This record gives sequence, structure tokens and C-alpha cells, in this order.
Amino acid sequence: MSKRAARSPKMIQNVFVLLLLSVFAILSTFLVTVGAQLYRNTVDSAEKNNNTRIMTAVVRSAIWAEDGGQVEVEPLKYSIEEGPSGELTALTILHEYDGEVFVKRLYAYDGWLRESFTEKEMEFNPEYGEELCEIARFEPEIDGKTLTVALETKDHQESTVKMVLRAGGAVK
Repeated sequence: MSKRAARSPKMIQNVFVLLLLSVFAILSTFLVTVGAQLYRNTVDSAEKNNNTRIMTAVVRSAIWAEDGGQVEVEPLKYSIEEGPSGELTALTILHEYDGEVFVKRLYAYDGWLRESFTEKEMEFNPEYGEELCEIARFEPEIDGKTLTVALETKDHQESTVKMVLRAGGAVK
């Protein structure tokens, strides 16, 4: 009987150690899973905020860089070879460099905020613009010397840029 009594505490001790290791493994797995989920949420939130920040910064920068030019909201009709035709509204900045007139346009096309910089005589093709960031809505409007641009990301985050045009002229 003494041999059984000696084995029993050792067996209980082994079971306790295995149980403790199992609890540690389960808790470690749980903490890693929770940490990974928190990290993913943080990254997703930062990405959403980045998209909003980028689209507003692009509009502000374009106006600040070219405010000496003529700024207008331009309804554009386009047709693409072997593709659709349609209409869009662009924020257009006309500026003269060395006697030539250039046009910078910001517009939404195919789910992207795009920017094109061309000579005034060139035919407009929305596909030639550089993709800047994904966007769901881009609605520029000029009232007097105040430019208002309503923007919306694909995630339905809305933002508005309001600027007073100082150096250049606003054209309706």
C-alpha cells in the first residue's frame, strides 16, 4: 500500500504539470489571436484615414501649387476608342508657361481620383490621368472665389475641402 500511496502524489503532480502547460498553451494562443485581430483593426483604420487624408491633400496641393492660374469647374464629355463615352466634372486649372497654356485637371473616373496635365489643345481622355487614390465621389463647385470640393471614399467616409482662391481667378 505504501507503493501506491507514493505513486499517487507523483501522478497527481504530473497531471497538474500537464494541466498547467495546457492552460499556458491555450492562453498563449488566445493572446496571439487577440493581438493579431487588434493589429488588423489598427492597420485597417489607418488605411481608411490615409485614403481620406490623401484625397483632401491632393486637392489642396493642386490648388496651392497652381493658384496663380485660372481655376474652373469644367463639365467634360469624353469618348474612348473601343470603350464607353460619358460625362464627368473636373476641377480644371489653366496656367501659362513660356507662352503655352497648360491644363491640370482633377477628376473622378473608374473609381479613382485622377490628375492629368496636358496642353490646352490636346483632346481629353480620362484614361490618361494618373491614378492618385480610390474615390467614390468628387464634386467640385465654385461660388465666387470660394472653392468647395465634396469627396467620399469607397468606405463612405465623406470629406469636404473649402478654399478661398487668392491669386488666380475663379471662372464659372
